[in-house]
Amino acid sequence: MSLEQQLELNVIKEQVKNFASFSLGQKKIEELTPSYEPLVLRQENERSREALAAVVHYGTMPFDGIRDIEQSLQNAKKGRTLTPQELSQEINLIHGLSHITAYEKMIEEDHPALKDLTSTITIHKNTAAKLESCIDAYGEIRDSASADLRNIRSSLRHADADVQAAVTRFMHAHPDSIVDSIVSYRNDRAVILVKASDKNSFHGFVYGDSASGQASYIEPPEVIAANNRKAQLQEQEAREIHRILVECTKEVGKIADEEIGNLETAGILDAIFARAQWGAAHDACVATLTQERRLSFEKARHPLIDPKKVVANNYHLEEPQHMLLITGPNTGGKTVSMKIIGLFTLMSYCGIPIPCDSAVIPYFDAVYADIGDDQSVVSSLSSFSAHVEKQARALASATSQSLVLLDEIGSGTDPREGEALAIAILNELRIRKTMTVATTHYSRLKSYGKRHPDILLASVEFDMEKLAPTYRYLEGTTGSSNALEIAGKYGLPKSVIKEARFLKDQARSQEDVLLEQLDKELSRQRATNEQLEAKLKEIRTYQQQLKTQQIEFQKERDEWKAHADEEAEAITEEAKEQADAILKRMRKMQQNAKYHEVLAERQKLNRNGGESENSSGTGQGRNNNPDTSQGGNARKTQAPPAFQVGDTVELRVNGQAAKVVRIERKEILIDLNGREMRVKPDTIRPSLKVIPKITVDPEVHIAHASIFEAFSPECNLIGMHVDEAVEKLQSYVSDAKIHGLKEFRIIHGDGSGALRKAVHEQLSAMKDVQSFTLARPEHGGSGATVVKLK
Repeated sequence: MSLEQQLELNVIKEQVKNFASFSLGQKKIEELTPSYEPLVLRQENERSREALAAVVHYGTMPFDGIRDIEQSLQNAKKGRTLTPQELSQEINLIHGLSHITAYEKMIEEDHPALKDLTSTITIHKNTAAKLESCIDAYGEIRDSASADLRNIRSSLRHADADVQAAVTRFMHAHPDSIVDSIVSYRNDRAVILVKASDKNSFHGFVYGDSASGQASYIEPPEVIAANNRKAQLQEQEAREIHRILVECTKEVGKIADEEIGNLETAGILDAIFARAQWGAAHDACVATLTQERRLSFEKARHPLIDPKKVVANNYHLEEPQHMLLITGPNTGGKTVSMKIIGLFTLMSYCGIPIPCDSAVIPYFDAVYADIGDDQSVVSSLSSFSAHVEKQARALASATSQSLVLLDEIGSGTDPREGEALAIAILNELRIRKTMTVATTHYSRLKSYGKRHPDILLASVEFDMEKLAPTYRYLEGTTGSSNALEIAGKYGLPKSVIKEARFLKDQARSQEDVLLEQLDKELSRQRATNEQLEAKLKEIRTYQQQLKTQQIEFQKERDEWKAHADEEAEAITEEAKEQADAILKRMRKMQQNAKYHEVLAERQKLNRNGGESENSSGTGQGRNNNPDTSQGGNARKTQAPPAFQVGDTVELRVNGQAAKVVRIERKEILIDLNGREMRVKPDTIRPSLKVIPKITVDPEVHIAHASIFEAFSPECNLIGMHVDEAVEKLQSYVSDAKIHGLKEFRIIHGDGSGALRKAVHEQLSAMKDVQSFTLARPEHGGSGATVVKLK
């Protein structure tokens, strides 16, 4: 059994192959083997990392229309005329390659590894145009392929009509002899089915009898001439089509070598994106490769275990420890843990993402494994012999830069001899400082591991109440085999179990007893820590919910207060207008009006003044507002929230997000879109908004740069909800106006079209927007909108 089969890498490759789009990509995946060359490893993993990010953000690279047509291209080079279908496949290849390059240009993040590949692709647009002028999408020769072909086919249509007319005239002239009015064809010539007794009465050609022998197919003299004319035109058509195909083949032959190279590149890209799609489907990541002697997997999940049942574990092995010894019951999942380490290493060495949150893997010069039982009757190998043979191969070649995996080391023979042999093998690997992962349930090996600081002991948890493995990997502990408990579960008599436990206790040393007690205490402590961590996580979640509610409450309170202030101002303005009108009338009445009329107008004035006083501030006269102080000034008594450096806040006036840079005595220094400004504490409030990180290229130095040059001409809304996107769009347009930007691009992607529709509706409602239109294909097409401001 090969290394790939032992670790089931072959199964993973089959899964990855299903994501490939065409045969060349599938072939590349089938040929995948772990590489131990650092340059190759870095290249393949960087390609996978960039492709995985692209798949997550933009979907997979399109390979529509691309097929392996290398043989057709080779034939074109040799001058062998291609068929219309082969030429149609070449047209599809050129269009497919153009889709690949367009996809690469759409990727906004840096992707040098992918760009190196796509930059080698040459798009032969002129060749495609020439071929498409002759070949349609169904692989048929167009009438417009040449003027001669157009004329010939026009004549053919007339010839068909002449044949049909001749047949009709014959049938009308000899109705008694006609057996079937449907025209048949023999050798592409129209024939008529007549009675067998009349077949020689018309002096035409007889093409044979029907199955019953009662009728015969004949070509009457009046039809022969029409058929001959049609046959001549068909020969002319065939010659002209052949001439057109020869010309088209010459065009393909000119670019055949470049197209073969393009096909090779497309196959590589297909394999890379198949790996990336598999990674995205399994929530995988690309490992970081290092020269350090450090191996780490966070939240690692075996990809062949049901995702609903798989247990995520963390695995670490680094200096000064370079040997991992996993102990525990036979049914506890030790082998699964060891296989994860080996499989993930091989997957990374093939450039395949691995299902974990993060990973660090050293550069190994080789991987050796002894996993499973390879006993064979044919080769006369027992289980023990099969194990020893693989262990011998590992010891013969393993170096300090190798990885060795040994499952149930020392098993398959007498336990005492097995333990001694296992310790001797591990000692040899320790001397070489070979990174080793071994599993065992031997007690003596556990004691051996505890005595050496370069060995990391770990176990796989076993639920003693349910007598079932949990598959949870625990570092720093040893696990017992639990053989007696498991044996009891499967029906072994209690008396036998009791005697076995007595014999086991007799054979145990005081050290074994203490170690077992220590392991039990560690297990209890770990369970307590997990409960505390769960509670702490729950408390932190609750704190975050309270903070969110507090921020939302403050924002809602500000909105209500602003609304109340607007209403109060409106009422006050109305009252002032009424008072002005009354005063105006009173001035007019001073000369002629009676006293009681003037008094009535004055009372109206007093009433309006009282109403405006009571109305302004939404009832402040009665002090019903909880935000109002004794002096009626809410701002003076309302305590602003306590801010800290690094907090995200937003301006109350327009909701723009900023970062707290420094807290001074009476003011707060904030960073707003890269500009620092001082504000009063009561002019900002906490915010849940996420401020995008601004990356600065350290190699770019611009002298005399203006504020307008520092502002990005693009606003990326991809991945946002509609509400969030509209809010960011509004903020961006405001900033663009401040920075004097007259034209910019909004990136919203295609998707379902909902985000694009919302963006266009918002832009239509903005007074500062002069016009907007979808971007040109090379600038994002329907996935982006170009906006011009007034």
